[in-house]
Amino acid sequence: MHEHVQHVRPLAFECRLESGADVLGRLDEEKNVRELAAVAKRLPEGVAFTFIGDGDLREWLEAELADEIASGSVEMRGWVDHDDVPAELNRLRLVVLPSEPTEGLPTSILEALACGTPVYATPVSGVPDVVRDGETGFLMDETDPDAILRDLRSILDREDLAEVSRNGRELIEAEYSFAAAKRRYRDILLAAG
Repeated sequence: MHEHVQHVRPLAFECRLESGADVLGRLDEEKNVRELAAVAKRLPEGVAFTFIGDGDLREWLEAELADEIASGSVEMRGWVDHDDVPAELNRLRLVVLPSEPTEGLPTSILEALACGTPVYATPVSGVPDVVRDGETGFLMDETDPDAILRDLRSILDREDLAEVSRNGRELIEAEYSFAAAKRRYRDILLAAG
């Protein structure tokens, strides 16, 4: 892959530790993988998708995007070891997660923001608490491939993407880090007397 290519992670994985080591990503209907495949077929020049994870639709996705995989505009990374997650996130410019409303707050969103990787996601459940549109990330109005592609172009062209990235990282450090959790518990225990 050339250095000038912007890597977009179209599917964030939901962290679930299996045997204490591996991170499992679900390539399934709940993640709107078929819509992302339609987007991946029409990426602008210089933009590449990296699918990280595994699931029921992996074989379908590999067959559907065989030409794009061969050309290098789509990369299939498969499962990622838990220790390698930060490095994977750090090499990406944007995480895309068009989940259905059955999701809660995917751990992958917190991980991405902690690594300073902005997120473009559907506003399901707790997502808008951390993905604050235009401030710490970007919220998806719809999961239609045309809309996703239009928004991706707009987001990747933003001059303030580095600031959005920084804001996301600062939010995680302030409100979702281990230190922040300790402060909250300490305050609760102090208030209880």
